This record gives sequence, C-alpha cells and structure tokens, in this order.
Amino acid sequence: MATQSLHQMNKRSHDVPIVLATAFVGLVVGLSLPFMKVNQLVFWHDEYSLFTSIKGMWSGGHYGLAALIFFFSIIFPFAKLLALLAVWYRPMPADRRDHVLHWLSLLGKWSMLDVFVIAVLIVLTQSKSYVNAEAQAGLYVFAAAILLSMAVSLRIEHLAKKSDA
Repeated sequence: MATQSLHQMNKRSHDVPIVLATAFVGLVVGLSLPFMKVNQLVFWHDEYSLFTSIKGMWSGGHYGLAALIFFFSIIFPFAKLLALLAVWYRPMPADRRDHVLHWLSLLGKWSMLDVFVIAVLIVLTQSKSYVNAEAQAGLYVFAAAILLSMAVSLRIEHLAKKSDA
C-alpha cells in the first residue's frame, strides 16, 4: 500500500493550510513591526523590533543570548511552519511523521521566549519613573502567529493520530 499524505487522508480539513498561511503572514508582519517603544523622561523615545534588539545584543557582546533569540524567534518559527507544511502535504510513513511532530512539539515551546522577555522588560520599566516601555503591534501580531502555529501543530498531531488509528 502506498503511503499517503495527511492532506490526502483528511481532504475535508481545509483549516490546516489556511492556518499555516495565516501564521506565516503573521510572522512576517509581526517581525517587521516594532515590538516595544521605550520612553525615557519626556523628550526621548525609541522603538525596537526583534531584529534591532538582536542586533543590539550582538553589538553589545551578548552573543549567546542574541543567537538563542535569533534561532528560536526567527529561524525556528519559519522552519516549524515549513516542516508542518511538509508533514501535511508530503507522503511519509507514520513513524517518521510522528517523529517530526514530536521534535516540533518539544522545540516549539521555545518560540515564545522573546515575547516573555519583552513582557518582563515592560513590567520592570513600569516601576521606574524616568523610563517607560510600551508593547507595540509587532509583539501582538508575532505572539498571535506563534499561537496559531502551536494550534495548527496540535491540529496536525490530532489528525495524524486519527489517521494512524
């Protein structure tokens, strides 16, 4: 018997490709928008995107942290979506598919690392009278895209288990 893709076994599950595409667009938009705006005193403010933050960490000599956030916040989310797309459309044996989904699930928990770091920074700066940080649209769009990728990953895992049974 020829191996079928999950897409072929679940032809009525139109939500999977739609959510994958939405998560991809959300990642691109979220990463291009500012994540945080920092106000210092009354006269100075600056906006930070994920890219500018990583660049600042790298130029400040925080290579490990910059590399960690770059990998888990930029590289991994796109790689995860591509892997989920492959699992959905590419025929593969059930054990291989389950192995890929298992590793994506384990690594996927780190995708929200930068959202938590920025949330902590915003909370810490709220107690200072001369510095104030505000979350910007990029943070919310990026977080939504990561949550969508987690949801579609769970959906694909569910459909894979159902198809294996």
